[in-house]
Amino acid sequence: MKYGALELGLSICFVLSYLNFSAIAWIDPSMLDHPLIGEWREVKSGSGYYYIMTDLKTYEQARDECKSYGGDLATRVRDFSLRSTLQKTFNFDNAWIGLKKEFNTWVWWDSTLSTNGNTHWISNPLQPSNSGGNENCGEIIHAYNLGTNDAPCSLTRYGLCEHNRHGYDAGNGYRYMLTSKGTWDNTRNECIHQGGDLAAVGMKDFSLRSPIQKALGFYGAWIGLRDLKGGGKDWVWADPSVTSSTSENTHWIQNPMQPSNSGGNEECGEILLQYALHTNDRACSAETNGLCEIPIIKPSK
Repeated sequence: MKYGALELGLSICFVLSYLNFSAIAWIDPSMLDHPLIGEWREVKSGSGYYYIMTDLKTYEQARDECKSYGGDLATRVRDFSLRSTLQKTFNFDNAWIGLKKEFNTWVWWDSTLSTNGNTHWISNPLQPSNSGGNENCGEIIHAYNLGTNDAPCSLTRYGLCEHNRHGYDAGNGYRYMLTSKGTWDNTRNECIHQGGDLAAVGMKDFSLRSPIQKALGFYGAWIGLRDLKGGGKDWVWADPSVTSSTSENTHWIQNPMQPSNSGGNEECGEILLQYALHTNDRACSAETNGLCEIPIIKPSK
């Protein structure tokens, strides 16, 4: 679909750049055995979201990765009951948490001083032991009833991360957030980095588009819809449960009729506020925000 004066009136500036696309860049959703394809798995508990890393890392590497997602190693695990919920959900054996010894004092990363009451040290064998004189980082261990242990920071563990509520929880098992402006591929990569994908499940349910837009305040956004073969013949959703695009689940703009494949290269899907949040096809090399859809795992009891 081509853009005219109406979009200019909304002061939306789209930047075009050349981008080669290979089908390899698209992760075929039908091949996924789990809807999460990012580096993290997420669970919501209270007002916080929690992640467990899929790769073993040193303490500092784990903390750096948590911070790159806008969070930090978990400190709310001072609530001992939360540890059980997170372990049952993520099924870890050992995990770094937001506790470290600095200047011979154990401190949580939210600046709370460690006490016996809020740290839940392993009692048998009694911790912290500082064996070897270099056990300066905190972990929780499933085999010791999720008690806290001091360990050398150079050991590799999974990182247990948390951050405050971010984005919009649509009540459908997903939260939604906007990426920075970029091409379809760039914004999709950003969504994957956040543990999700460009929005697909919530976009098929048209009633969710308005509350998501009102919460996030965008004029247009990439969604998880792409024409894999070109020519407007093979539109596919990035959703393992329903991959095929139909007129009923895609909600194309009707006036002017879409998808139009104007210019012969409109192979990516977006939604536009000016067209009542219906779907438009657009050149994947154009730049706009991406709408991420991040699955929330229901905590295990």
